[in-house]
Amino acid sequence: MKLEKTEIESKRPFQVRPGAAWLTVNRKCNFRCKWCYAKGSGYSAKREMSLDLAEDLANISQQIGVHNLLLIGGEPTLWKPLIEFNEFCMQKKILTILITNGMRFGVDKFWQKYVQYPNNRIALSLKASTPQQFYQVAGVGGFEIVKKGLTRAIQELDAQISITYNTFYVDTLKDMVQFAMDCGAKSIKIDFCSTTFVNGEPNATYMVKPQEVAQNIMRDYPELERITKGRIVFEMMVPFCLWPLEFINQLKQKGQLMSVCHLLKRKGIIFDEFGNIIMCNALFDYPLGRYGKEFYDGESLLAWLDTDQIISYYNRIGCYPSEACKTCSLYSECGGGCPLRWALYKPDEFVRPV
Repeated sequence: MKLEKTEIESKRPFQVRPGAAWLTVNRKCNFRCKWCYAKGSGYSAKREMSLDLAEDLANISQQIGVHNLLLIGGEPTLWKPLIEFNEFCMQKKILTILITNGMRFGVDKFWQKYVQYPNNRIALSLKASTPQQFYQVAGVGGFEIVKKGLTRAIQELDAQISITYNTFYVDTLKDMVQFAMDCGAKSIKIDFCSTTFVNGEPNATYMVKPQEVAQNIMRDYPELERITKGRIVFEMMVPFCLWPLEFINQLKQKGQLMSVCHLLKRKGIIFDEFGNIIMCNALFDYPLGRYGKEFYDGESLLAWLDTDQIISYYNRIGCYPSEACKTCSLYSECGGGCPLRWALYKPDEFVRPV
């Protein structure tokens, strides 16, 4: 017999307690963004989650108390069972968030089907503000279709916009934010491109160097705040100590700062398209366990996450990046930034205690 969440919790003090779960429903994508972590997967159409597996994992996520189920890819709007899965989640009262590039929303036939069974929330990943930039970044045409899809989703389904800051946006971030607001965006979230892996090797080709991230964002911040009327949030993936403390405090006071990823908080869990657990989207080649083998329901999943083996993985990837972090007053809010960044950079070249 499967235990309910309250029964499971009463048995042991779990160290990993997911409040959110990501389902990687496919690897296929209609874009070819240069910095994407899915690039290493080859965007294979064969790497797709079955509807049965998705429903099983959704049930397990609900059993362990997951509040948000996020659908990612690849591009999840290309996942054939999407509408059927959304209908299933509606019936089960499972809250879902779709993370998408929005292009298929610009296709009338797909849009008409989708709006009958939409996700509870939609997070749109903005790639460009002009046709030229779109082709340069995504490697495909169709900018007007994307614009139509973004505008529809924002205006009719209250979708949110996010931008992953990378080398393509160093001089165009303000233009992209203005474009998003012109499409009707109510707010903008900006995160920072982090390490990807190609054939097991860390890659930083499209990452802006940490010090330059801070310099550029502070340079553009006044105009970004003006354009958005203050409705902008930065998801910090670089250490707070790269920025003037006054700037960090300013962002905090205005509610414009997010920090510490689910991995460091031990509050999230990611399923790949085969039902494997992975610690980060970028680490898709490093599965830690699989549905039907290490776990098969909510109780066994929580018990497995609490094993010494898994806790050691979390401890290793979440260790202090620098000795300076141990004495820093902001470390609990900062976490040292994205831990994958230190596969490429030496922490002590950037980190200093605050």
